[in-house]
Amino acid sequence: MSKRKPIRDVLRNRHFRTLWLAQTVSGLGSWLAMFALVSFGGFRFKLSMGELGGMAALFFLALALIFPLAGAIVDRTNPQRVMIAADGFRASAMFLLWFVWEPDLLYPIFLLTGCATCFFLSAQLTLLPAMVKREELVTANALSAQTQQMNGIIAPLLAGSVIARFGERFCFALNGASFVLSALCLSRLPPSLEASAARRSHSLWRDLHHALDRFVRDRTLLSVMSLAMAMIVIANAVNVFGVIYVRDVLRAGPRDFGLLLSALGLGAVIGFWLVGRYAQAVPRLALIRASAAMIGIGLIGMTALTRVIEVLIGALLMGMAAAALLVPAQTLVQERTPTHLRGRTGGLAWSLLFATQAIAVIGLGRLAAALTLPVLYRALGIGLLTLTGLMTLYEWNRARSK
Repeated sequence: MSKRKPIRDVLRNRHFRTLWLAQTVSGLGSWLAMFALVSFGGFRFKLSMGELGGMAALFFLALALIFPLAGAIVDRTNPQRVMIAADGFRASAMFLLWFVWEPDLLYPIFLLTGCATCFFLSAQLTLLPAMVKREELVTANALSAQTQQMNGIIAPLLAGSVIARFGERFCFALNGASFVLSALCLSRLPPSLEASAARRSHSLWRDLHHALDRFVRDRTLLSVMSLAMAMIVIANAVNVFGVIYVRDVLRAGPRDFGLLLSALGLGAVIGFWLVGRYAQAVPRLALIRASAAMIGIGLIGMTALTRVIEVLIGALLMGMAAAALLVPAQTLVQERTPTHLRGRTGGLAWSLLFATQAIAVIGLGRLAAALTLPVLYRALGIGLLTLTGLMTLYEWNRARSK
């Protein structure tokens, strides 16, 4: 009897493969544009750290506000058409960036592109469960997340070469072309695979309230989202202040900081592959809690290490644990949500994550100034372990009371 290969089985699905290809080219283009925008602001317009940080915080806050609305609209319309329209809008925005000669113009285009991305991602998360079998959903989510992570590793290398040779505006052109190609891929999906639209008898705001009420009442989803939000805070602390940690604590240089980020990214890629291949039969909550505990222990343990190679190994393992938390968490949200509420519920989940990211960008700087980085990292690790323990005890007590 042949050994089952979950990833290969999912990729044999032509409709999922088409959606995955659209996500791949669109995601790679988005990463190219993101690095080009940062380069544009930092090198061409000489923006300060405060200005760049403010732009990032504004971007995350805008996404946090738009995602629930995007999810509600996706539930009431055709997800496939929403994704195509979002691609067309983003391609047009990339065309406008060719004519930007003032730094103030970056902000509205940056925000409008981000808002369109909210609609694209909401529709994609709604459409994905309709394309694969329920037992293949973990693998499909893992493959999508792995592709996004690989784009994040490849795009900086590609963007640096493209910008050095052709300038930032050529990256915008490539991104626009990627959105057009994504739209062409999506247009090949048959209408029969559209997710069920919500009834239009209620107002948009009533639909949002309904989804929020159901989300709040689902204690399992709230506990999972709490762990995911805590992990987002930790990820921001490592990404934002990792360079200072490498410089002042490890007494190393830029090359080692680059290796640290690469180790985290490589660990996530490996983790996504392992989850997609082996995690179908593992209980979602057990995997999420175990992964959160590993991240907390790993963060505490890394502060006791003083050699770069030891920290790199720890970062690789933490990246794997992060993947083992995020994919089951996303799958759990999809599985526990009725089809007609997937857009709104996914939008609320993404809104919480982006709001957490915006708050982390603003608040971690002040914490880092008040504490040393090892103390901050240990506190975050202890906080994640405490939260994981409380969530586990709550679930056990609730199960015993039934």
